[in-house]
Amino acid sequence: MANGRSFPSRAFPTVNSATTRGEAVWRTFVACPSLQEPSHERDDVWLAVESAICTHGFARVTPMGSSSRVLVGADQATDELIAAMMWLTRHEDEARKLDPLSLFIALRGVATRGADGSARAAQADALHGMTNVPLGRMVYWRPIDETGVA
Repeated sequence: MANGRSFPSRAFPTVNSATTRGEAVWRTFVACPSLQEPSHERDDVWLAVESAICTHGFARVTPMGSSSRVLVGADQATDELIAAMMWLTRHEDEARKLDPLSLFIALRGVATRGADGSARAAQADALHGMTNVPLGRMVYWRPIDETGVA
């Protein structure tokens, strides 16, 4: 609340959503004895990660190692879920030592910016079909009218 007005938008959140979402994943993760064995608790972790970590709207994300932001949407949510759960399964012991916010940051980072995350998937989709571009050569996008092509 500021100046007697409340701001329910993302620009002025009333609750730290990263902390809240991290706590939801963390509670579900702590209740799961092991990600290595099939169980209802492990299924609940998958659902919690999908709900709290994956992109449900749209976001601009910069993949690690890149300087260009790409638009990520719900189309890439499956890539995010798989990337986050692969990391969580491989780093289970380490992840169990993290506090809720740190767990959220790690999972969201892997899900969106990591090598198997949504930003790389969106970037690959945007470049799909491009051939004969030498390694390290910059690709420039130009408006059609600027190049004289109809």
